[in-house]
Amino acid sequence: MAGQHFSFTVFAFTQVAIDLEPLYFMLSDEDPLHRFFHTYVGATAVALVSILIGRPVCEWALRVWNSWLSPAQARWLGFPATISLASAAMGAFLGAYSHIALDSIMHADMRPLAPFVASNSLLGVVSIDELHGICAVAGLVGLAVLYARRVWERVTT
Repeated sequence: MAGQHFSFTVFAFTQVAIDLEPLYFMLSDEDPLHRFFHTYVGATAVALVSILIGRPVCEWALRVWNSWLSPAQARWLGFPATISLASAAMGAFLGAYSHIALDSIMHADMRPLAPFVASNSLLGVVSIDELHGICAVAGLVGLAVLYARRVWERVTT
């Protein structure tokens, strides 16, 4: 819905970057899985790195994606391969902070406000099934909005 003011690719890059931390600890068979990068302080660091490193990586990925599309596919599935600093920042920070908020609801080892607060007040605010349902509905709404925008662009141009 934010269009040129939000980079979905940097948003996704940030999400993956944050989850490299629990992946490492899973592969190392160490607990807890969610540590520094799963705090708002750590997520801020990941967001800043995602802006600096993720922005050019995502621009490259978009160029590659667009090159794979036929002209007919590009009308629906093509995206501009230039990401502004503002849209990269919006994507990175929304990605980082939403990741921490959602993980705080479902993971008992989360301490999102560390080092300032040792507890997790969001844990269990809704059930994991409800959280997954909310995320699925939000994803479907997002796809519908994206589709509607593409139809509107085709009609008005």
